[in-house]
Amino acid sequence: MKLSRLFPLLALLLAASLHAENTHKEVRIASPWPAQNTIIAMLGYGDSIVGTSMIAKRIPLFRQSLPRIEKVAAVSVNSGHEINPEQIIALGVDMLFVPQNMVVPQQALLKQAGVQVLAFEANSLRALTQRVQQTAAVLGPDAQQKALAYQRYFDRNVALVTGRLKDLPASQRVSLYHSMGNPLTTTGRPSLNQDWIDLAGGKNIAENWFGEHQQNRSGEVALEKIVTANPAVIIAMNKRDADAILSSPQWASVDAVIHHRVYVNPKGMFWWCRETSEEALQFLWLAKTLYPARFADVDIRKETREFYRQFFGLTLSDAQMSDVLNPPR
Repeated sequence: MKLSRLFPLLALLLAASLHAENTHKEVRIASPWPAQNTIIAMLGYGDSIVGTSMIAKRIPLFRQSLPRIEKVAAVSVNSGHEINPEQIIALGVDMLFVPQNMVVPQQALLKQAGVQVLAFEANSLRALTQRVQQTAAVLGPDAQQKALAYQRYFDRNVALVTGRLKDLPASQRVSLYHSMGNPLTTTGRPSLNQDWIDLAGGKNIAENWFGEHQQNRSGEVALEKIVTANPAVIIAMNKRDADAILSSPQWASVDAVIHHRVYVNPKGMFWWCRETSEEALQFLWLAKTLYPARFADVDIRKETREFYRQFFGLTLSDAQMSDVLNPPR
């Protein structure tokens, strides 16, 4: 083939490839799952959200990144964990993202109205990374590119953390207690929380506190049990929990309180410790928190700033960085 004919053909193929990569699907999305809204936003479809979660609407960084979210409807979910299908249809939703344990009634009616119901597994790191890829697959090539970049970043952090901790004996793992919205509420194994604690080299004191035959390995536990286990570190999901623990005489004998190792979990677009794509930072942050000498060269502020720039297109100010890493509430 002559070069004069080859170059136009290559240009045409390149243009077609770029078009496929940059194709952005016009779609109307709803999800009452707060953390899933974060994943959708990361994949470039935040502006396509027409139904969201009231929790997501209240998170400062999420509101700052998507100012229009203030006017987006909150998807109604009743006490039975059921969605209102009439509201979903009225919003003109094309895709409805829900966790598998959420009840979506009248699915035939929703299907007839053109609503695709996408139910995903949760409560593990594996389920989280799969959900990012599965969400991207239904959104399109542009989302898939971002999802693949995210997976590379996630895998890089896993390799970094596991590499630094590979020679850490089980006997030297730092004991840890994680409170979830209440000082006495926690989780055991299996759970997403257990996964990121394991990965970061922690020893969850509540790992075996919930029965094998219990479907939900979480719940409220007795304070006496925590005090007896005497964790070296406490990770509180919010500042309210941390303040309650630090100010209570009942917790005063716990090593984590005595040695000032009660930390508030970072919170950006959502709580890093929950079902968000920010989980890629959670175990890295925790590993450095538990073993600062092994991760002395890891700058969490730099990692955090770059993560939000690369995956959310956000340039965080110093004040925003402080609010993410040291949540004021």
